[in-house]
Amino acid sequence: MNVVNLIVQTADRLPEKTALVFRNEPMSYQELKEKILRVANGLKSLGIREDMNVGLMLTTRPEYVLSYFALLAIGATVVPLNPQYKEKELTYALNDSESQALIYDQAVAGIVENAKNHFTTTNLLIPCYGKEDPRCEWTKLLDSEPLDELTPRISEDTAQIIYTSGTTGNPKGAMITHDNVAWMTKAMTDEQGTNEKDRVIVVLPLFHAFAKMAGIWCPLYKGATIYIEERFHPDAILEMIERERITVFSGVPTMFTLFVHSPRLKEFDYSSLRIFGSGGASIPVEIIDRIKKEIGVEMVEAYGQTEATIMITSQPVNGEKVVGSVGPPIEGVDLRIVTPDDRDVPQGEIGEIIFRGRNAMKGYYNKPEETATTIRDGWVYTGDLAYQDKNGNVFIVDRKKDMIIRGGYNVYPREIEEVLYAHSDVIECAVVGEAHEILGEEIVAYVVVKNNLQEEELSAYCREHLAKYKTPRVFRFLDSLPKTVTGKILKGPLRKKETKTI
Repeated sequence: MNVVNLIVQTADRLPEKTALVFRNEPMSYQELKEKILRVANGLKSLGIREDMNVGLMLTTRPEYVLSYFALLAIGATVVPLNPQYKEKELTYALNDSESQALIYDQAVAGIVENAKNHFTTTNLLIPCYGKEDPRCEWTKLLDSEPLDELTPRISEDTAQIIYTSGTTGNPKGAMITHDNVAWMTKAMTDEQGTNEKDRVIVVLPLFHAFAKMAGIWCPLYKGATIYIEERFHPDAILEMIERERITVFSGVPTMFTLFVHSPRLKEFDYSSLRIFGSGGASIPVEIIDRIKKEIGVEMVEAYGQTEATIMITSQPVNGEKVVGSVGPPIEGVDLRIVTPDDRDVPQGEIGEIIFRGRNAMKGYYNKPEETATTIRDGWVYTGDLAYQDKNGNVFIVDRKKDMIIRGGYNVYPREIEEVLYAHSDVIECAVVGEAHEILGEEIVAYVVVKNNLQEEELSAYCREHLAKYKTPRVFRFLDSLPKTVTGKILKGPLRKKETKTI
């Protein structure tokens, strides 16, 4: 089954209901379906065919949603691309995925123009500049006749190739199938109780797998209404939750950190919220506690990765949540925590998370060796370190590659970051290991602070709350931390080659 059937069926069931709202302009489910099928037929007339890989580099707006579903409708494979890519990054992703076409918008037109001579397979460029711009080839697609029927797909056909963040080496394209997307959409809506009464804000960049699943697939599958916001402004989003009686907001930890530091946090009514969900990275316990204390909303934290079609575990929406955990595995997903030699660790001990299920990717595009390293005997190795309690709740400790070995001791940066976030004057932090000629690695804390917090005070605070070997010896104060476009803190740019402080 072509996975777009999930959306077509909703449109046939609820044709008059509002599907999308963008800049106060609503679009019904019937309009959404018709526009998807018109764009799909228009893309076919330009030469796009089934099994063709097509780059999609649009910002967060309805044209992204229509293009994404239209490409899937004709059986093409979507390659979502970060609109913040520069020439080198764009060229790598298009060439690595062997994309034959690219749909892009005005915000990245200069990047595309500078890079296009280096594209090896991408010959068809489709600009999407806006209705009033005569160069907007995309808009003309809406004048096409609707596609008669969706191109049939089998479960193993690749729906999308999503590039990982590339924290180790070049990014890899995870192949997510039609069955992966269909299964995850149904599993996630069951897990979260998504329904047609939901009103969902989508402000995360749509190229991101979490944004597409939580913000597009699940709501549209169940007939909810989506409010698409182009940019994240904390106070504007908080005000919108009250004004539009929003029931679901999904974000990343940085967004919730900015919420709790907003002076307007307590001004608005959040009683409509059913889910205040965080994903993409671990959220500090201190932020969860402050959200609950100051606005009366319980956070729902989940865990997953691109290779898992986004979700592996989740806290229950309505049941008791174990703060600090990311909940148990969702139904249908098997999870183990193992030692480096693949033995299951005892309950409460730390190991690497591995999983299997219908959410597991098909593999990395054109990378058989990396695929074989990551998927072994049907289990996907995540690279994430965690432990489980007696009820199966998973507690993320850190990325395996982020663990610091200082003087022979294993140190997990997240534990230190949790302590730092509990300080009232720390806004953001990131702890990394840096090469040290004697200790092997030294612990370095990068922090964004307020109220002129001084290093001596912060160092004393850490000594009070952490064992000596875990206490950072180096603090670096910054105005902001480097982040991805989704707000995930990037540690790579923070690492230095050597630190000699003892």
